[in-house]
Amino acid sequence: MAFETGEHERKLQFLRPNRTRRNSLFLFVERILCIQREQGEKAIRNVCTALKIKMLNPAGMGFLAEYTAVMDPVAMALDILQGESHVHMGFLLPTLSQLQEKLKKLKSSCKVCRSLPAALQTGIQKRFREVSQDPELIAAAILPPKFRTCWTTEEVILKAGLDYIRNHLEENLDEDVLANSSHSDEEDFFAAMKSENLQAGELERYLSSSSVGGLAILHSFPQIKKLSIKVNTSLPGSAACERLLIMPEYY
Repeated sequence: MAFETGEHERKLQFLRPNRTRRNSLFLFVERILCIQREQGEKAIRNVCTALKIKMLNPAGMGFLAEYTAVMDPVAMALDILQGESHVHMGFLLPTLSQLQEKLKKLKSSCKVCRSLPAALQTGIQKRFREVSQDPELIAAAILPPKFRTCWTTEEVILKAGLDYIRNHLEENLDEDVLANSSHSDEEDFFAAMKSENLQAGELERYLSSSSVGGLAILHSFPQIKKLSIKVNTSLPGSAACERLLIMPEYY
């Protein structure tokens, strides 16, 4: 009923909240504010009258406006993490880090929803505390050229990820050296020195590179590229399948 009535009011439509789309409640509230902003309070009042419900007062509309301001970065983070464009594991920690920073800034500007940013931060920290300290996931966030080491200022976290990268680059180079080793025992004896210099040089060149392009940059750093593919390849998510199967025409 609400959807048909909203559509009748200058062809406006409400968005239906549902459990499978985690942003649906935010999008529903955002649409209400959009209707008020673009079509005026009269459009919302007509819908409320048709549905025989009480019209939201200015305080209620102010609450909804502040709610959407706080939840907007959360909705954006969810879109990034459950989307189909950025499927690298390395997007997880930078996305969470930026979300925490945005919520921190929103704390001071909130008047009605003051507890909401703090509650969201607490929930994120509780859910992802162990994950945020995982060296492999930290390394996964450093290896995409988009982020490298600029996504956090915490030196302890960066050190854990860089140490993981150095150790695994050394392992990869040792494997390559063994695969291409000569028949000279003397040459094989000193091969470790060469591998250490190569892995240290490639990592430093990658981190200091001024190139800001996409993943194509990794072609210039073969060992970094190999490790990046390893730690950034994750199992595909089910969000796309869920959206497909909940479409009404499939039932």
